Amino acid sequence: MGLLFILPFFAYGIGSAVIGSMLEGADPLSQVIEHRPRYVAGALLLLLNSATVVGIGVLFFPIGRRHHPDIALAYVCARVMEALLLTVGVLFLLSILHLGEGARGLGASGARELLTLTTLLARGNFWAYQLAMLVLGAGSVAFCVLLFRSGLAPSSLALLGVAGYALLALGCVLELLGLPVGTLLSLPGGLFELGLGGWLMAKGFRPITRSAAA
Repeated sequence: MGLLFILPFFAYGIGSAVIGSMLEGADPLSQVIEHRPRYVAGALLLLLNSATVVGIGVLFFPIGRRHHPDIALAYVCARVMEALLLTVGVLFLLSILHLGEGARGLGASGARELLTLTTLLARGNFWAYQLAMLVLGAGSVAFCVLLFRSGLAPSSLALLGVAGYALLALGCVLELLGLPVGTLLSLPGGLFELGLGGWLMAKGFRPITRSAAA
């Protein structure tokens, strides 16, 4: 299960970087058409991330419900909602691919309209991502509290998760309000997921004493 926490970190990071590199230029539609296989590969990595986060919630549920059934269920729901929102974002990005295919033979006016649609679809992906991370942050604070109370993870790591996911949710709200601080505020949550993934690969979800958690 530890690998499932680490894999999405890299899958979404690489996928979004690949797609973002083509959408940030002056002529994104031409870039999408010219590098279609790479664009599709980036979208598939984003979809892999969506499938993986659902797997995290599903696999944790039978473990978490022994300690707090309500939190375990809420965590599964948060992960499923996160995956659905991220998938909607990927559909927006794949729609840009179809716009690029229809751009051939259009005049300057038509090209400008397609560029405007491309910008709107990219913005739709941005909103879907921020809402997904807001859901993840809110749902995962309780998840980390469960880890702390049950001793399923070191207390210092669980507390990092509580702070990290709270900052992630705050960063999403600020991003939606137009303040570009989400990346910075997501760093503690990212460190937690990498740390928890490494811990699980080495130890697994086994209750530990507080002395061992220190």
